[in-house]
Amino acid sequence: MTNIRCRGQKEIDLLAINPRTEEKFHVESSVWINRRLNSSSLAKLVDKKFNDLRVKEKIGEFFGKSDYKKWLVVSPQDVNPQLDKYAGNLGIEIQYIEVMVRMIMRKMCRYGSRDHVLRTLEIVKLKEKWQSKHGGQLTFEKP
Repeated sequence: MTNIRCRGQKEIDLLAINPRTEEKFHVESSVWINRRLNSSSLAKLVDKKFNDLRVKEKIGEFFGKSDYKKWLVVSPQDVNPQLDKYAGNLGIEIQYIEVMVRMIMRKMCRYGSRDHVLRTLEIVKLKEKWQSKHGGQLTFEKP
């Protein structure tokens, strides 16, 4: 479920349950244009997105008292093992969007998805396959 409304203008980005393992996830995302995530900004994000009482209350409605993983998906930046360790101490895992996109693309085995995001990744995958096979850049002219 996406965009779950909480009291007082708070919102949860995503709650998910893996149907095979019954593992539960609370996923939040954050994007920066001109800066990198650091320990100070991470601590503030965790308080704002995961530790807010209104958020915890709403998650309790869906997950009860069961355990769940907390993921913060961040915009492209270098993987930072020290920051990942600090995040673990705060009770969350950092997921890097570019790593997730690459994993999805590697696992894609069919084409023609109706989902806009998946269809875009299919096109990117086809472009990369062409480039690795033929070398050089494949370019597209603007109409």
